[in-house]
Amino acid sequence: MPSTDQSSSPGSVSPHPKNVSTAMLVAAATVRQAREHAELAQQAQLARACLERCGAGGRRLLWLVDHALGRACLSALEALALPGLRGHYAWRKRCIAQWADRACADGAAQAVLIGSGYDGLGWQLTQRQPALRVFELDRAGTVALKREALRQLRADASRLHPIGIDLQRDDTLDALLSDPGFDPALPTLCVAEGVLMYLSSTRAQRLLRALAQQLSSPVLVATAMELRDGRPRFRRERPWVRGWLQRRGEPFRWGCERDALGEWLAECGWRLRALAEPGDPDDPDPSPGEWLFLAQSAAASPPR
Repeated sequence: MPSTDQSSSPGSVSPHPKNVSTAMLVAAATVRQAREHAELAQQAQLARACLERCGAGGRRLLWLVDHALGRACLSALEALALPGLRGHYAWRKRCIAQWADRACADGAAQAVLIGSGYDGLGWQLTQRQPALRVFELDRAGTVALKREALRQLRADASRLHPIGIDLQRDDTLDALLSDPGFDPALPTLCVAEGVLMYLSSTRAQRLLRALAQQLSSPVLVATAMELRDGRPRFRRERPWVRGWLQRRGEPFRWGCERDALGEWLAECGWRLRALAEPGDPDDPDPSPGEWLFLAQSAAASPPR
């Protein structure tokens, strides 16, 4: 990583290269899932190129993913920490991609990916949607690293606009409006995957309220942690995981009960449209505990 700052909160400077962040774990899971799911091959290419630039921590993860013994160790660690997490990541990304494609088909002209990490959704959207402009917001170090990875892959990133931002402190709309390619009057898809839980409730509300108020007919695809025993966490999460996240500077700060999610979104100016059911018999979430939802600006006309 370009920086040695230990903080790894959303949108902050990148963590020390010897540490392993949750963004790196998600990237490693993507590389591993691509061994079984060919449709993830392109995303895995980008995830691998990013991990190769993540210092010793990234190289260790790739070694583990690329060797049978390493994969067995990762499976054992997952069972000890949060059973089903790798499958949860795949389930989450699959649902988000479907909703994102639907939003583009319904007229979204630009997409804003908040806390995009090393994910390849933005890159894929620009390839599937020839007129779509994508703006990715994340920590400055992550943005620089991902740009280099795309350059290595010789990817066409002409419609991909990376923006370095500290989501804990900076104004998201100011950062977007500083990019001459961004137009708040255009229909916009906003994606906040695995990021709101790292913000305080007040900060998360401020972020979503600004998007709802200042963008034209926005659609939001996002995730929020479920509250368990009064704190945000996965249902099958082992007790020691909380301390590990604290030491990495990535504690879960906010969560929401299912029945309160619609009201919470309404306070931010959004109307809840759909919630991915973790217990769906046709496509269950392997590790429940994170609500994945689709929302529309409350000021926009409701869908027919």
